[in-house]
Amino acid sequence: MMTTKTHSSEAARIVAAAMSRVAEVGLDGLTMRDLARAVGKSTTVIVNQFGTKQGLLEALAQSAYELDAAYHHALVARASRLTLGRDALVALASQYLRERAQASASFVRVWENLLVMSHKGPALRDLMGRWEAMRRQAWRALVAQTSGSSAYGEAVCAYLTLEQFYAGALVGRLDYETIAAEGLGGLFDRACGRPDEPASATESFIDQLVIPRAPADGLDPCSMKFRLLDLAADQMLADGVDAVTNRSVSHAVGTSTSTIAYHWPDMDRFVMDAIWHAVFREMPEFLDHRQPAAGGAPDVQEWGERMARTLALDGPPGTGFYVKYAKLIAQVCLRARRDPAFAELAMILRGPEGGGTYINHAELWPAQFDLTRRAATRFALWIKGVAILAAATGDAPSAARIMDAAALLVRERR
Repeated sequence: MMTTKTHSSEAARIVAAAMSRVAEVGLDGLTMRDLARAVGKSTTVIVNQFGTKQGLLEALAQSAYELDAAYHHALVARASRLTLGRDALVALASQYLRERAQASASFVRVWENLLVMSHKGPALRDLMGRWEAMRRQAWRALVAQTSGSSAYGEAVCAYLTLEQFYAGALVGRLDYETIAAEGLGGLFDRACGRPDEPASATESFIDQLVIPRAPADGLDPCSMKFRLLDLAADQMLADGVDAVTNRSVSHAVGTSTSTIAYHWPDMDRFVMDAIWHAVFREMPEFLDHRQPAAGGAPDVQEWGERMARTLALDGPPGTGFYVKYAKLIAQVCLRARRDPAFAELAMILRGPEGGGTYINHAELWPAQFDLTRRAATRFALWIKGVAILAAATGDAPSAARIMDAAALLVRERR
């Protein structure tokens, strides 16, 4: 009995140290050697406790799940003593984002890293499904008393999935705080049946924003610079942004490690250009505001099927765009916590959320929807949040579910 207790206590200490380590360097940076050094043990002790690194990850994920479930339970319990009108929900969601952005919330960092992890295995994928069900249940309970619809709580949960990544990278910045507050206001205005107000903070930010052009524009596809960008995009879409290194790209292209330095001032700039290249390369034409669709607005069924293809987890080339894009955004935000150079990129991505479809909404959205600027932001954050969750759990939404969400998030014309 004492031996079991000792082992359990030791395992808990190792998991706690691993959680702190993930908060600092991410899951990719977690090594058995560094963890052993942190707890003052040999790697043999860790192997004896958990077997492989996969066993450690599963124990770490289970601990993070239990802590997050307790957090959400306490949140619902505190909120149950309040009357949650529109303003109270905005304040609650804002506090939620702030608390989960704190450095001390290391269990949240584990959850975020697991969401964007490329190769999870069945046990972790199952746990992610339970995790998401727990969060949906909490937000259904929180929102139902105000909107009268628990379904809107699920939409809020997906919206906050992506906004949480942005908050982790940008909380405390005035430009982010004002735009995020405006977005939350619009989110809960819709829950309460209020009309959308102008998105003044977002529009002001966009007026001053210069969105980078596609880095490969004008490059010969056979040129070394194009090949470097293309290969880096392939690597980050397959294994994550942090998988891209000077050595990994140079080796795959078959050139020296000095070649990237010849074309870019530093590795950060190269990785950022590769991110933009991946986005522009993968974006389907019907979502590209630079190439407005011809033929007028699609009907609801056609639009739903198009959106479903952007969330597909497998299929022909060109499918799954939002899955790829949302994971890139999340990875940029996680990297920005460790590398301030990526915070500006995160803000460029967050500021105009929904702007691409809003610019050409007459061609991209069914005519029955009144796609205001705030509604475009609501839907954009929702669909990217759903995309991240779909990749993590293996549960991609159907066209019918997407159309139902659009009806919740975007007012229909009278």
